[in-house]
Amino acid sequence: MAEPVREGVEDGIQWQIMANDVLFSWQGYAHIPDGHVRRHLNADDIEPLVDVYGGVTYGPDRQGRIGFDTLQGNSSVIGLDGENLDALRRQLCERIGWPWVESHKWTCDEVEEEMKRMAACIAANDTKP
Repeated sequence: MAEPVREGVEDGIQWQIMANDVLFSWQGYAHIPDGHVRRHLNADDIEPLVDVYGGVTYGPDRQGRIGFDTLQGNSSVIGLDGENLDALRRQLCERIGWPWVESHKWTCDEVEEEMKRMAACIAANDTKP
């Protein structure tokens, strides 16, 4: 895994933001610590407990990390070469008859807010079911 762009702790939960190494997008990861009552859950069971943009798209891995990304249907997609892929996405939507939704260009600050919200959800769910 690459070096984090930002990292911090919210409600005792460590989080990191990474830059995707293929497309210009963000990925956020939070660590479910050892001893957390939900640490043993799989992705399907964690999903309803963690409110995050696009849902949990990574994990949990062996270290207890779960994550999300900004590569959802209404997110702007730009290649690392600078090519804006939104026009191609618009053409695809037209071709298959899907409605076009103007894409959102995520900032690192917005992803940080989402990470803090995700970490708060993890902390709030550290109680017996």
